[in-house]
Amino acid sequence: MKLTLATSLAALAVLGCSAPPPQEAEPGATGPQARMEQVVSSSSGMVGGVHPRQIIALFGARLRDGVTDRELVGYRRVFGFGDRDGDGRHSMKEYVDEGVYMTRQARQGIFNAADSDDDGFVTRDEYVENRIITDEAKRIFERMDADRNGRLTSEELVGSGILKDENLSAAVFHALDANGNGELILPEYLRTWGRWARN
Repeated sequence: MKLTLATSLAALAVLGCSAPPPQEAEPGATGPQARMEQVVSSSSGMVGGVHPRQIIALFGARLRDGVTDRELVGYRRVFGFGDRDGDGRHSMKEYVDEGVYMTRQARQGIFNAADSDDDGFVTRDEYVENRIITDEAKRIFERMDADRNGRLTSEELVGSGILKDENLSAAVFHALDANGNGELILPEYLRTWGRWARN
């Protein structure tokens, strides 16, 4: 399934809606929080004993190394459309309040995801980094989505053969499945993937 521009932008909007940081589960606790503590060590950030940056490399993520010069030029060009005052950064006012593409909520989500240093501005470098991470992550998601329904199950992740270790596959899926419903939708997946890529 090819994602439409609107679907892609809506997915990016959700990136700005981050969940609170995980807290330690009570001893003997059950439920989603306890399950996550078994999968993700909050003190080390490891998932199934593997650093998140190694996990995305196992999926084939190349991040900046996987982007052509032509793609970089395109990302920078798109950034320039929103930089109305030409200062090399998007302010909240420029991008969210005065933006004309997508909904305000979508623009806010993209702005929050791209503002990696939380200074209230998105520099060209931050914008380009966000595009590199999310565009590549979407391609990886689409390759694993065997039935092309826009939802990824644990079976599809394992069946993709990308991660050879089934225990690691299970741990990664559970770490990505933030709401614990047994399937991933693109915004949910991108939210965690983005944190891993920037880690």
